[in-house]
Amino acid sequence: MTSCHQHWLSKTVIVAAVMLALCPAVMAVESLFEDRVVAKGKGIKVNYSEVEEAVIAFKANRIAAGEKVSPDLEKQAERTILDRLVASQLLLQRVTDADKKEAQAIATQLVNDAKSKAVSEASFRYQLIAMGMTVAKFEAQMHEQSLVKAVIERELKPLNAISDEQVQVFYKDNPDAFQQPEHLRGSHILFSYKDPFTKAELPLEAIEEKKRTADKVLSRAKNGDDFGKLAKEFSDDRSPEHETGEYTFARGQMPPEFDAAAFTLKTNQVSDLVSTRFGFHIIKMHEYFPAQKLELAAPMKEKVRTKLQQIAIQRNLPVYIEKLKKEAEVVLSLEAKP
Repeated sequence: MTSCHQHWLSKTVIVAAVMLALCPAVMAVESLFEDRVVAKGKGIKVNYSEVEEAVIAFKANRIAAGEKVSPDLEKQAERTILDRLVASQLLLQRVTDADKKEAQAIATQLVNDAKSKAVSEASFRYQLIAMGMTVAKFEAQMHEQSLVKAVIERELKPLNAISDEQVQVFYKDNPDAFQQPEHLRGSHILFSYKDPFTKAELPLEAIEEKKRTADKVLSRAKNGDDFGKLAKEFSDDRSPEHETGEYTFARGQMPPEFDAAAFTLKTNQVSDLVSTRFGFHIIKMHEYFPAQKLELAAPMKEKVRTKLQQIAIQRNLPVYIEKLKKEAEVVLSLEAKP
């Protein structure tokens, strides 16, 4: 529920209380605005306003993506959200001090990752505002999600251990999953057709100016100037984790014009100016890796074990949550009218 709605609701309840002595019928009106409980059990309670707030955010995200939200989809979202809220409260009851310590590190990383993907701190805040959230609320959500994750892993990992034999069977039965495609490690400098901050399309005159700048930077790169420093100074690729423009990517991941240029370069060679739908690129190839099947060595074996364990945990999680619901004697009443 939005703050505007809450303010309006508060005023309505106050007025209704004042009018109560004058008109007994107002009692029926007042009851319409009560925040009814839609789930309860031992130590847990979920109000409809919590579900409503999450549904509003869900609808906003779908509409922003150009998708329609039918009444049936909205009802389905309500039920799913209520189930998740109940599950979260049940799991949060089981948090230990060790879980809290582990969750704090996970939450901090999640928040930092989210911020790093935004162009700036202000842009990050604007994105949250568009979703009806504050930074404090976002951080609180990340912390709660991390606590839930810590509890799930601590309680379900021992019950879903994966043997070496299971790892070997998966490796043998899924050869395509271990086929590493042809890829390379390279750097690029991007001169975007869009404003890097507003994402608005640039006018033709600005694009022509970008082209002139790109030609000058290209000349410097081919003459041996430090490519990473050029990327930091001129590139419109603002990813903090790629500030020197370096990426590792497989053939087919990038636009076809980019691929065609990058995969024909020799080690340390700089491309000519490459035009894609994103803008002008200057590419430097550092290292080429041919396609190959990955061996099931120790690091890969543990990655497979972890993945199989995560799949097993997700498969068995609903059963575990149902067990917690029964123990807490949870009663759901989402369909009930206030």
